[in-house]
Amino acid sequence: MISIAVVIHILAGAIVLLSGYAVILTRKGGALHKKLGKLYVSFMLILGISGTIIAVVREVPISIMNGLVLCYFVLSAINVVRQSDKQTNLVDRLLFGFSIMLVTGFAWFAYQSTLSPDGKLGGFGIWAYLIFGCVLAFCAIADFRYLQVGGLCGTDKLVRHLWRMFFPLFMSTAAFFLGQAKHFPEAIRTIEFLITPVIFVILSAIYWVVKVKWLSYRKASQHQAK
Repeated sequence: MISIAVVIHILAGAIVLLSGYAVILTRKGGALHKKLGKLYVSFMLILGISGTIIAVVREVPISIMNGLVLCYFVLSAINVVRQSDKQTNLVDRLLFGFSIMLVTGFAWFAYQSTLSPDGKLGGFGIWAYLIFGCVLAFCAIADFRYLQVGGLCGTDKLVRHLWRMFFPLFMSTAAFFLGQAKHFPEAIRTIEFLITPVIFVILSAIYWVVKVKWLSYRKASQHQAK
């Protein structure tokens, strides 16, 4: 059973990386972009669920949580663009509850790590749990505000979609190239090779968020000039 889950996890991870990078490079809003986006979301969910199952069996708490984090991010990213402007739905409220659950889980595991003789839980110290916990705390606050204002529109809506699609790609890229570095041939196992895809994802995320913000600002300025 676990071996099947591992095979599924590896295949899903490969498809996630390939489709994720392809989405970055294709024309935004086009038919190919949408198809690749659906592929990316579908296999990111498979990656997250299979990763959580494997981590439960192997008793690696941070991987249990991060598998769920991947699912949370892509679900919240895709849900926001499938709604009309200034609108929320039941899924948004469920995802808000999910984010609270994840924050609580990271906090609990962080506490548990302090009780361990070596200060680690599942091979990771308290800071690993606190860092991801803080990211999810930020998301929970953002979700609360999102529900309070009754949804987003325009640039704000697109930015929420963008960074929540990019973050799980960043996590997957870092986990593959940095977390599994020992499996790469020694000839290419250099920091320059391993860090390049991670930097590519980070810079792409910054580029698209800044571009969307800039285009919105320029459009508003031109409208005011008229």
